[in-house]
Amino acid sequence: MFSKGSLMTVAFLFFCVSSLMPAAAGAGGTHIKSAGCKTEFYLMKDLAAAYQKKTGTKLRTASTGNKKAMDLMLAADVDFTFTCKPIGKLSEKLQLDRARVGDWQSIPIAKDPIVVVSHVKNGVSNLSVEQLTRIFEGRVINWADVGGADLPISVAYLDPALESGSLLLFKELTVAADGELASQAKTLEGPSMLGYYVSMTAGGVTFMSLNSYRQEYGAIVAIDGVTPSRQSIEDGSYPLAATYYLTVDQNKPEAYAAFVDYCLSDEGRQVIAENFVPCSP
Repeated sequence: MFSKGSLMTVAFLFFCVSSLMPAAAGAGGTHIKSAGCKTEFYLMKDLAAAYQKKTGTKLRTASTGNKKAMDLMLAADVDFTFTCKPIGKLSEKLQLDRARVGDWQSIPIAKDPIVVVSHVKNGVSNLSVEQLTRIFEGRVINWADVGGADLPISVAYLDPALESGSLLLFKELTVAADGELASQAKTLEGPSMLGYYVSMTAGGVTFMSLNSYRQEYGAIVAIDGVTPSRQSIEDGSYPLAATYYLTVDQNKPEAYAAFVDYCLSDEGRQVIAENFVPCSP
């Protein structure tokens, strides 16, 4: 029989030993940490859920933007980053120390295309990126000004409060990330609502992700003479598409290799294809 005093001593020793042991990664087992581009975040959520279901490993994702993600990776606070530009361009733009990022690699995994949808009576089948930008800024207000019918332009896009990735991406590709879309535009709460608005509104125009488009919404407008197709998206000739990357430190493959392999596998590409266009293997 243990005395009360000896039990207290054992309990104290157990507390001291257990306090020195590393904490478990959580109920789900191991986890990996990532951060990155605010538009690619939506893709990463899809992949993280599928990966955890398959392996039990949790992928923690943070929508920080590219710059903050680079800082976190330099500080070893994340295992990898997800970025909408390759490390070479990011290094130049953010003036990163090349000696510190020299062994980093950006692996392309997906393309994110946006399509512009126009009412069938607008009379426009092609717009330049500049014309499109001026329309969505509210500086061009009649289709006749861009070679179409004499109809007032009715711009519609997703409510910014929804923090949609497609809205962020469209801004980045047109008015720039910190630019402003026309404040007098119609804002709605989903791609189907945008589509039906355009289909019922002569002069209507909107944009949405390619996978949200339905033929009854209206006609897809070519941009700079290029229509969106799997080929034009994959080869980069269609201008309203971003490439998404996993940016990794090649010196630390144990942190990310299994997840990268999953993203590049047939199963991972099927997950990507639900809402995006997988990059060619």
